[in-house]
Amino acid sequence: MSAHWALSRVLSALLFLSSNLAWANESFEIEELIKNKQWTQAQQKLQWVVKQSTQTPSPTTSPQWRLMNSQILAGLGQSEKAIEELQGIIQEFPELPEPYNNLGVLFAAQGNYEAAMSAFVTAIQARPNYKIAHQNLGDLYSAMAQQAYAKAKNIKEGPALLPLPAPAASTTTTTNVRSPR
Repeated sequence: MSAHWALSRVLSALLFLSSNLAWANESFEIEELIKNKQWTQAQQKLQWVVKQSTQTPSPTTSPQWRLMNSQILAGLGQSEKAIEELQGIIQEFPELPEPYNNLGVLFAAQGNYEAAMSAFVTAIQARPNYKIAHQNLGDLYSAMAQQAYAKAKNIKEGPALLPLPAPAASTTTTTNVRSPR
């Protein structure tokens, strides 16, 4: 009886490991397709994996697979569906920074800078050393600054504009240090 039990445990472990290796391989293939912007092929591969899956949990509940799906949707120009997918991941896994970061990228692409900034900040709060979110936030600040400068450049000076207030700080050339006598 104990040999049968041990054998069933070993076989279960082997099946689990081999299925995880297969999943890792499928995941790698889809990530490569995404990286190469082969959106249709990536979507077909992801759908095939989901259809073939007998795993628990299934790819449709895995945040990693859902993140890949959101990237594919965005790459196919279906930004609203991608946003919905990311918001769903955030509802289920609020501690993960990646969905917030990806959501920020989509919002920034739509010109919704305030929502993008909020998403990037939340990603950084979730993982303070999340380099990509810091870079994306920096890029967003740069884009916002460029937008502000472009807007300022197009504003015409004229009598309808209020005068600028005097600077709050003032400079001086003297010091409060006494000189020796």
